[in-house]
Amino acid sequence: MGKYDKDRRQKELAIRYCLAQGMVPCLEVVVPSISELSDNPEVITDIDALGLEFVADGGLRRIAFDCKSSTKLSAIGRTFWAAGLMQYTGCDGAFVILGKPAVYNHRISALSINVDLHDQKSFEDLGRSKLLDFDMPHHYQSTIDNWEKVSDAYDKCVWSKTAFEIARNTTPISRTPEKTFRKLVVELKRNRGYFDPRKNEHMAIFFDLMASMFILWTSMGRDFRRIYSPEMKQQQFEHALRFYVWGGKEAFEIRQALRERAVQLNSGAEIPADVQEFPAWEQLQHFVGLVVSAPQAVFGCVNLCRDLSIRCVVTKSADEEVNLANGVRGSNRATQFILAMGAYLVSACQLPSDTKEKLKEILAEL
Repeated sequence: MGKYDKDRRQKELAIRYCLAQGMVPCLEVVVPSISELSDNPEVITDIDALGLEFVADGGLRRIAFDCKSSTKLSAIGRTFWAAGLMQYTGCDGAFVILGKPAVYNHRISALSINVDLHDQKSFEDLGRSKLLDFDMPHHYQSTIDNWEKVSDAYDKCVWSKTAFEIARNTTPISRTPEKTFRKLVVELKRNRGYFDPRKNEHMAIFFDLMASMFILWTSMGRDFRRIYSPEMKQQQFEHALRFYVWGGKEAFEIRQALRERAVQLNSGAEIPADVQEFPAWEQLQHFVGLVVSAPQAVFGCVNLCRDLSIRCVVTKSADEEVNLANGVRGSNRATQFILAMGAYLVSACQLPSDTKEKLKEILAEL
């Protein structure tokens, strides 16, 4: 059995519904314990599929999809379970897709707590009311078989296991995007010696990680947009960004003090007055400048990168190629943002310099 075989058809419908609505689908998001009090992190449950919807200028609305073709719980019991999952993970709504129809009273009652209760047929009807052929594979990520190919790439590259956990599980439900962003950068940099842009599996991982970065920067861009002012001087911009990416002034000062203490212990010399900067600080400022100028364009890069990731490890399809090319060409900012993020990661994580050329080559094919 494949990694995503349980309730496979319902999950695929959830993914295609998200794509038809302009949402970003995330498949089987593992939900950890709220606290880490043991050596090994404990899994609470998982979200079969999660849809991320762009709101205003960078807010994210999260919709959980609970897919159960067979269940011992009643329809209303499953509804209450989904409502608890929503509250625990900070989701804004949920769909429950069951194997058989629920009674009308249960469906109406479920709506009162933001849970939309369906069987597979009624969910398909709902999708067609939005887009007649929503259940057709318009994108590389429309098919779970393709998701499995990227998961196989991660499995093949043992060094990428932690990056996978952060990108696929932590990122979609993160309430501290700047912290999650730091973790992803650190993890990719830690394994830079294994990364080879000549290998398709590695580029699939690279694009998948970029998709997660853009999810985080959708929220981070909104946050920093509230901090940024056109009248800001360069020094003020750097100051605000420095505190923001490190998680606040206090967190930054603690890190700076620890760094100075480490230098002192190692050398016994005077402590240098320089500041502990975030990796590839100049490139990060450039990228944030782009985000501030067009924060609404960041979210659109997520699905493009996810499709580009899958494209690296599957046989190319004419229809999916056309839709992906249209997506890249249809956004004036998409290529600019993807190249800027790629260039930043190459510098910050000290990846092979020809990664940037490989990135340009792949985009040029479209």
